[in-house]
Amino acid sequence: MKKEVTKKQAQEFQKQSYKIKVYNWARLISLIYLFVFAIELIKKASFSLAPKINALLLMNLSPIKSVSIGWLTTSFVQSSGAVGSIVATFAGENLINLQTVVYILVGASIGTTITALIISLITYSKKKRDFRHGFEIGLACSIYGIFLAAIVLSLEYFFKFFSKISLIVATKIHGEISILRIPNLIETITDSVINLFFEDSSKILILALGFIILIFTLRFLGKSIIALLGGEQKTRNKINKYFHSKYKTYLIGFLLTAVVFSSSITIGLLVPLAVSRLINLKKAIPFILGASLGTFSDLFLISIIIGKVNAIATAVSFFMFALIGGIIFLPNSNLLFKITKYVSKKIMHISRKKVFLILLIFILTPLAIILLF
Repeated sequence: MKKEVTKKQAQEFQKQSYKIKVYNWARLISLIYLFVFAIELIKKASFSLAPKINALLLMNLSPIKSVSIGWLTTSFVQSSGAVGSIVATFAGENLINLQTVVYILVGASIGTTITALIISLITYSKKKRDFRHGFEIGLACSIYGIFLAAIVLSLEYFFKFFSKISLIVATKIHGEISILRIPNLIETITDSVINLFFEDSSKILILALGFIILIFTLRFLGKSIIALLGGEQKTRNKINKYFHSKYKTYLIGFLLTAVVFSSSITIGLLVPLAVSRLINLKKAIPFILGASLGTFSDLFLISIIIGKVNAIATAVSFFMFALIGGIIFLPNSNLLFKITKYVSKKIMHISRKKVFLILLIFILTPLAIILLF
């Protein structure tokens, strides 16, 4: 009798456990979809609200102003891919030269880091220390972007390194590559719903809705991942299993971002994990470097669809300096970690109010350069 009861109890327990797993999976998939949907909604609403940059792009711009335009525009649209697409189109039509293209893309690589900073600001955390861990993901992105910008600007300004080599490469491969019909996974799963919002709605209200959905999603995303993976300790063990090698982590960051066409999404997902103490900054940095390179995928696809040599050269330029960034900083990821920690702890003494001010400065700096120079 006892064995029969025990067997029934075991079967009941298995059923209950199965139901919990199904529920946890459904909740996580729903939250990830809402997270992606919110970011896409914010991007598209911001892009439609952003001022037209055509007139600015047609001007004879100085390097510093070109960088600032890329930085400011990407800060608004929160997508270096979107800005890169515009730049590739203009380059393909010979409206801007390749040097200006490189400068704008450098600015875009800085501007795109604002998404992780915003996510860190609105991610729920009980303790200030947890909040700082999330913020440091975005801070590491920004510091990396600034260092890389300095290197790329120096090489391009003095030697025309990227514009010359990218043009040579693009000229050789032009005509040998066919138009690749690679589906944009993110747009495929979100556009049908997002388009409904844009029919007769205010773009400002859509932008606000996007932030509301994002805040809601981030409130529960970390907890959902922990629950699915069997609690905090098991989750840490599984993450450590895949993130134990920085070169493997770099590859994971590259492949995931190349598939979803957005570093904002892949890096943004690290923030709630850092707040929940599931991943630390040292393990996240190689992923960030890989994600930076992975952003190249959508720009490459767009450039070959445009089919012009200068458009392809635009994508090649971006790939080159993202790859150089990985070559320089991946072996020295510990240095980037130490700089980020020093800035966060010793200089900023970070809080939510300070992050809000940092975001304002982040946007106002390139705007001031554009207006004053």
